[in-house]
Order: sequence, then structure tokens, then C-alpha cells
Amino acid sequence: MARLTLVGPVAPYRGGIAHFTEALAQALQARGHQVRALSFRRQYPRWLFPGRQQTEPEPTTASMPAAYVLDPLHPWTWRQAVRTLQQQQPDLVVFQYWLPFFAPAYGVIARWLRRKGIRAVALVHNALPHERHVLDAALSRWFLRQCRARIVLSTAVAQQLAALGVPAEVRLVHPIDPRYGPGRPRKEARQRLGLPVEAPVLLFFGFVRRYKGLDVLLEAMPSIRAALPDVQLIVAGEFYERPEYYQERIRALGLTSCVHVHDHYIPESSVVWYFSAADLVVQPYLAATQSGVVPLAFHFERPVVVTAVGGLPEVVPHEIAGFVVPPDDVNALAEAVVRFFQEGWAERLTQGVRRLRTRFGWDPLCETLEQMLPEGCATIRSKID
Repeated sequence: MARLTLVGPVAPYRGGIAHFTEALAQALQARGHQVRALSFRRQYPRWLFPGRQQTEPEPTTASMPAAYVLDPLHPWTWRQAVRTLQQQQPDLVVFQYWLPFFAPAYGVIARWLRRKGIRAVALVHNALPHERHVLDAALSRWFLRQCRARIVLSTAVAQQLAALGVPAEVRLVHPIDPRYGPGRPRKEARQRLGLPVEAPVLLFFGFVRRYKGLDVLLEAMPSIRAALPDVQLIVAGEFYERPEYYQERIRALGLTSCVHVHDHYIPESSVVWYFSAADLVVQPYLAATQSGVVPLAFHFERPVVVTAVGGLPEVVPHEIAGFVVPPDDVNALAEAVVRFFQEGWAERLTQGVRRLRTRFGWDPLCETLEQMLPEGCATIRSKID
């Protein structure tokens, strides 16, 4: 049995990185490892966080022992984090990294670990943010160079690291979080969300930011409605920018009767209803590295329309698990959606999603981390089973 410490957000913090950290901990625990978390007493200052709250709206607890000590803006908490790690004596420390905002704190901790001979690796979700700032590259480069290895989940992030001069040692795919359970009957899900039972239903899921291209999807909706008059679009996720802009576009385009905006964070217990209600998940991103929405869609066996940005085409092969269209192309996006319904692609693409799901397990990531452990403490899975 090895001792691993995961540095990053865990419950009750919300969002994709926190969910990823929790799922990784559970996968490692299932393989016989002892897992702890080093998390935040405050993840973001209020002035920096665009959402309404940083924690889950439902009561949640971490799936592992967690020390909530880090504040990225208070260096004295970084020293406290070091003391916590001294007490834990981990064999391996895994940093969840997605914003240069965390690089100073992470870098100080990782540098101390390196000096003490404790192995640390970075699991890099994003090396650079979608909205860039002048110091982003320098901060990310400094932290990532303190780590023994870097693991990425898409070619796009691997390219970011190469540009920073700190190439990734391992490239994997974003695993599927198994904690959401099975889907629900489509009719039941649609009734629960107040949707027509027989209508074509599209789903745009996740935090709404400009780079995710919701405005492109809204502009495509009149053409989609012309071919599919009863089509419905669910926009499910908290707006991280002015919702008035999107509300005005919905009114101006005459879409108020077919676009259903759920402008709030979707708690874990409600996610199943949105994906179960949808026929097709649409991600019209203008920029991306990878996305946690695709694994969610695959978990619930829903095909996806994505744009050809970042790592999205890697995980949604065209005409196998969905459609890939050019970014910021209203006509191409509308044509793909209409084609899905009018040409009867649902069953073919759903079968493709089912075949691809086997690639999205947690074993490759767990095995990669085990290979990075010091000799003598990696658990052999066959001895556990």
C-alpha cells in the first residue's frame, strides 16, 4: 500500500476539478492505496471568482481525509501545507493544476518536496488559462519545473507544455466519473424538466463563458428550428458573465419558447436528469484544451457535437461518437444538428459512444501514478483482487 496526497479542491468545493480529484481518490483507494487530500481553506478570493458560491449546494463530504489549509493569497498557509505534508509523509504528491493563479503556492510546496526527496507530479488540466494574462506562462513554467513529471489529458495541453519548455511525460484521456450512476428514462427526465416528451432536445451543459460559444449555438437555432420546428435547447449551468447578453439574443432571435435557461450550478444529484433528457449534447467551443462534459455525455450514452478545437476531436471521433464542426461556424453547427435527427444518426453514434467508453476508465491514470512511486511501495493490483 502506498501513501498518496492529492493537492487540489475536494468536497465541499464544487466544479469539475473537485469532482475529478474525488473520483481519482476513489479509484486509487479501490486499488488498495491510502489517499489524503491537501485542499483549500479558501480557493479563490471573492473578487476573483465569477460564480455565486464556491461550494456544493448540497451537503457533501470528501471521500478521503482532507486538510483544508491552503489559501493562494496567504503565504503563511503555504508553510502550513508543508507542515501537513511532513506529518503525512506521502510516497507521492499529485498536484491538480489548472490555473497559474495557484502556481506561486504550488511552486513553493513542490520546491520543498523536491528538496526533501518526496516525489511530486503535476496532473495538468490546463497549463494556460483561456483568458490569458501577462504572467501566466512564467508562473506555470516555474511551478511545473518543480515537479518530477507532468501528466496531461489531451494533446492540446501537451502542446501548451511543450511551448513552455516543460514537456509532458504522459498523455492520457479524461476518465469518466462513475459516481453519477445510471441514466434515467428519457420520458421521466423530460417530464421532470418540463420538456415536451417527443421533441428533439439539445443540451448545452456547464458554466457559461464566452469561449464556450453559446452565442454561436443560439445563432444557429433559427436554422435548426426551420428544419426541426419542435426542437428544444436546454442551457444548464451558471453564467460566469452577463446573462443579459444571452437573454437579449434569445429574445431577438425569437427563441423564448424553445430555449430553456437553467442559470445555476447543477448539483451532482441533478446532473442525471439533464443528460437523460437530451438526445444530443452540443459543445460549440471557440477554444478548448479538453472538456469534462464529453466524459459525462459518454457516461450517459449521449452523442456529442463538438468543434475542432483543442482536444475535443480526439475524444469525439467524427461520425463515430458524434460530429466535429469548425469553430464559430453557425451554418456548420446547424447542419450537424439537423443531420443528426433527419438522417437517423442517434443509434449509430450511441453505439459508437458505448464502444469508446472503455477508453475512459481510471486504470491508466492509476497505473501511471503507481509507476511514479518509489520502488517497493507500488501496489500490484493482482494482489488486491
